[in-house]
Amino acid sequence: MVWYSRSRLDKHDPRDIALKYSAHGVLLIAPDETISLYNTRLLALFDIAPDQIAIDMPWRVFLRNIAPYRGWDAAHTQQIIARHADWIQAGEMTRLDHQLANGCVMHITCQPLAGGGAILTYDDVTQAHRTNEERIAFEHEARRSERNFRMLVAGITDYAIYLLDPTGVVVNWNAGAERTKGYSAHEIIGENFARFYSPEDRKLGLPQHGLQTALREGRFEAEGLRYRKDGSSFWAHVVIDPIYEDDGSLLGFAKITRDRTEQNHSAQKLIHLARHDALTGLPNRGRFIEELDAALEIAQKTKGKLAVLNIDLDGFKSVNDTHGHAIGDLLLKGLAERMHAVLNVGEKIGRFGGDEFVAFKPFDDQGALNDFITRIRKALTDPIVISQREITPEASIGIAISPSDAQMRDTLLANADLAMYRSKSELFEKICYFTPEMDEAERAKRMMAADIWNGIQRGEFYIHYQSQRDIRTSAVTSYEALLRWHHPVHGEIPPATFIPVAEECGAIIALGEWVLEHACKDATALAMPRVAVNLSPVQLNHDGFLASVRAILKRTGLSPCQLEFEVTETAVITDRNRAFHILTCLRALGISIAIDDFGTGYSSLETLRAFPFDRLKLDRSFTHGLHNDPKAQAFVIAMITLGRSLELSVLAEGVETSEQMQFLAKEGCMEVQGFLFDRPVAMGQQRLHPPAGKSPLLL
Repeated sequence: MVWYSRSRLDKHDPRDIALKYSAHGVLLIAPDETISLYNTRLLALFDIAPDQIAIDMPWRVFLRNIAPYRGWDAAHTQQIIARHADWIQAGEMTRLDHQLANGCVMHITCQPLAGGGAILTYDDVTQAHRTNEERIAFEHEARRSERNFRMLVAGITDYAIYLLDPTGVVVNWNAGAERTKGYSAHEIIGENFARFYSPEDRKLGLPQHGLQTALREGRFEAEGLRYRKDGSSFWAHVVIDPIYEDDGSLLGFAKITRDRTEQNHSAQKLIHLARHDALTGLPNRGRFIEELDAALEIAQKTKGKLAVLNIDLDGFKSVNDTHGHAIGDLLLKGLAERMHAVLNVGEKIGRFGGDEFVAFKPFDDQGALNDFITRIRKALTDPIVISQREITPEASIGIAISPSDAQMRDTLLANADLAMYRSKSELFEKICYFTPEMDEAERAKRMMAADIWNGIQRGEFYIHYQSQRDIRTSAVTSYEALLRWHHPVHGEIPPATFIPVAEECGAIIALGEWVLEHACKDATALAMPRVAVNLSPVQLNHDGFLASVRAILKRTGLSPCQLEFEVTETAVITDRNRAFHILTCLRALGISIAIDDFGTGYSSLETLRAFPFDRLKLDRSFTHGLHNDPKAQAFVIAMITLGRSLELSVLAEGVETSEQMQFLAKEGCMEVQGFLFDRPVAMGQQRLHPPAGKSPLLL
């Protein structure tokens, strides 16, 4: 280190000063306030060049010279000068840490000299100062964090959080642990955590297994039953983490337990709902299919038989319409409970939706299957009381057997379904076994459905018209539009054959619109007095039917009063409320409504009373025997009288002889239709306006 000084420093020897203060930056101020000694360490501490200081330079000038290099502004420079003046004039030893600028902290010692002046020593303690501040700040933050952590953990109530020593003894306890386990802190601290396990789990060593797993793998996590102070159990999710000291020694374990009982119950409930029907509690389609697949696999391995029953309630819609859907739901639930109650081992039943149930039964002999069917049948048909109403249910059952009827599950279910629909069509026999002929009939039906759709595209359908006449004058009052189909391979196919298939596959909507459009066009072109179009139950229940009728009338220009719809009783009773609304809307447009095939249904009088009909058409089955059947004559007389009393025009179908004509005229029938006048023919072949006058048949 280099020292700079005057040759004499009054009574102070520079060598003594250098020896004493060699570790510091030194500045010696003479009584005349000039610099008489300094060293190179001082230059280094202040990071200044040698030309910024000189012997005999006033110390204030020195400080002002270095101010720009230290980043001091004028105010800070003046502050430092004033502070140094105070130290020099204090007359006693002064020591302090002073932040000069830019974060630099100097430890300054000012020792006054006898006779005036002072020795100032400087040391850079910035790093030490920072370290100390950081240590204090760290300790403060650590205390704050520890306090916050204790408050947080102690206040948590959803989780049981507590520490264990290396042997599993509880050493602290939070509010969540007290709520979950029922022990207060003073009751449990010092006890082993194994008391939260059942005696069986303790015998198996599960508590220690958790600690050992945590040590071996760094964490233990599991779910299972744990026990409270009162002995009650709960479903717990447990996490155990080992805690180590800084030197790596084991301090203990942190254990977190959460009561998952409610969530576990909710999860189990969701799983149950996903696999079971919400109303009846029976297995739903997905769950039943799983059980059926398993049963089929066993039957195939053991070469046993397995019967599948497809069950559909008869008249269930009527129950809903009569008593309300709430009663209908209670009926389904009650019947499901009955069927489930009579099941034996290996027998299953599920609900596929609506009023459709499916069951299966593994069996070896027919007697066992018959017993199963009898039990199910009885459960379905015995009277049941629902909300003080006694209801006698009925059901159709179709049965398919593996392996004789099918080996694959989907085919087996489909065959049972076919058998069920066959049983529905039977009047008395409501249990039907699948036969190959059913499958052949179903395939034929599917082929016809495809041919119908193709026939619509290829223009294979056409319309014939048959006249309806005034019985007194034989004048034409209307023409009935009759749909016909000429199949390119099978030739003419009767409407009674293809109409039901078209209704089932939905093609009747397209066919019905096509018939209505062309009939309205023909009626306009040929100035028909009225055209009658048959209306399918499927059309009547179609959402877009009314809009379609309005659009067709607008396009063709036909007056609504020239259009009549013929509906059957079946079309009306399928959905009475909707049918009443649609028919009322049609009549409001000016369209007339005729009830077709009257007398063949089972609710004719009620239907006539409730619905807004304009015309009543007697079915041909009544007119056929008028010449020699007194009962047929009596029925016709009664229905003509009924129509007259209800102010309905009565039209008799199937009139083929003059005797039939004369009887109908005598009893007051107003209109007739049949081969006596003409057969259905293509457009343009009808004589639209026959001469007016008395019918020659009545002469």
